[in-house]
Parts: sequence; structure tokens; C-alpha cells
Amino acid sequence: MEDLESYREIGEKLTETLRLQCFPLAIKLVENEDRFPEGVRRPKAFGMRITMCQGFAMSRRIGWTVGLTADDMKCIPNLIAYGFAELEDQNALVEAFRAMDYYETDETAKKAISSMIILEPEKYGGIVVSPLGWTKILPDLALIYCNSAQAMRLIQATVYKTGERIVTPLSCLGASCLEGVLRTLLSRKPGLVVPGAGDRVFGATQDHELAFTAPKEMLKGIAEALKKAGYEKGVRYPIPTSIVEPSMVPDAWIMLNSKLKRKIL
Repeated sequence: MEDLESYREIGEKLTETLRLQCFPLAIKLVENEDRFPEGVRRPKAFGMRITMCQGFAMSRRIGWTVGLTADDMKCIPNLIAYGFAELEDQNALVEAFRAMDYYETDETAKKAISSMIILEPEKYGGIVVSPLGWTKILPDLALIYCNSAQAMRLIQATVYKTGERIVTPLSCLGASCLEGVLRTLLSRKPGLVVPGAGDRVFGATQDHELAFTAPKEMLKGIAEALKKAGYEKGVRYPIPTSIVEPSMVPDAWIMLNSKLKRKIL
């Protein structure tokens, strides 16, 4: 049976084993704000609307449990993709993406949109983001911001259990929210995300950061496999490096060596 404490333990294990710089996140989509947990933070309560990636940042960097509905959000493409808002004109997305110069032609924009994940309107009314280590919600999936070496370990831990390669279609548009959260929500497969412009401009995601997603049913196995998957052979994080004797030394060292009472080099 699912319980909050089991997911909190997983969050603690992930943070400790990977030495994560920010909190791994529990993500859950809900029908409406009545399903938000007690103590959730709402941007509208602060008199502001934000992007979803800013909600991720609030949770992973500050440690808040954040609840978002259309009343809290300002990223219109995101609202459409999550079904929190509905377009009157389906060609409007093409116009918007062309206006942003994301695609060379209307045809390439239409091709890209045809493969976008867009949920049924009003199926969900909100999303809750909570630090996994003290999550207030039973998650649908986890979103873990990490560096490339930590991502390597997460992938190795996943493959250790499944034997399946991780395949993630990438466009770097709507990356963490669509290619990360929504893709994993629907596919129940783990994925790797290269954060997009929104994440970087609004969510303060750094140049070295990637993101990894995994459905809730895989989290326990991944957390356990991080202490396997080559761990006892030295494949772990921080990554051990091979330290060998320097083959060359500066001339200044050689000069200093010549002045020693007992020569070292």
C-alpha cells in the first residue's frame, strides 16, 4: 500500500546517494484545487502568476509544496498542453510558435505540434509539486534536477532493474513540463530532459543542469539500485577519478628540488 513515508524515504535516499544540490520533486496532477494538500503555497496568494518551471524552482530550491491552477500560471502554451485552458482556434499554436521563430515554416510548426503531448481539456485542473523528501502528496512521478554525472547514475540504476535503454524524444521546447512530466505521466517510462529556455530564463535553471523523470512505481527500485549498479566497484557519485603520479613537473619544482638538502625528484 502506498504511503507518504515510503516516498519520503526514497527522496532522502536519492538526495543522500546522489549528493543532489536541490530537492527531488514529487509531482501529482489533480482534478481541482480542492485536492491540494494542506499548507500548499499558491502564487496567486502572493498576487502573482508564474510559469510551471518557476513552480518547480520554488519547490526544489526553497522546499515549498506548490499548487498551480490556471489562476496561478502565466505560461499559456503550458496551460493548453495540460488542459487547464482550451483554444478556440487550433491554428493559434502555429501562429504563436512562428511568431517566436521556433520553426522555419508553418509546416514544420504543424509537424512539431502534431507530436506534442496535449492533455484532454479539463481532465485535470491543477498540479502539485512537493519536495519528495517530505512530500505532502502521493506522487504520479518524480522530477529530479541533476548534473550529467548524477543523471548517468540515475540511468544506470534504471537500466540495472529493467535492462531497457532510456529513449527520450527531445525538442528543448516545453522540456521539463511536457517532455519530462507529461511524457512520463502518460508513458509510465523514465526520461531525461534537456531544460529549455523557459526553465533557464524564468526557473533559473543553470547551464550544467539536466532533469530526470521516473514514474512512481519505479522510484523504489531506482533508489535501491543506486547502491548497486557498479557501486561496490567504485561507480558512484561523486565520481572517483584515477589519480596517477604526474609524468611532468614544472621547471620551478625541479629548481626547488635541486636546492633541497635531500633531493626528492
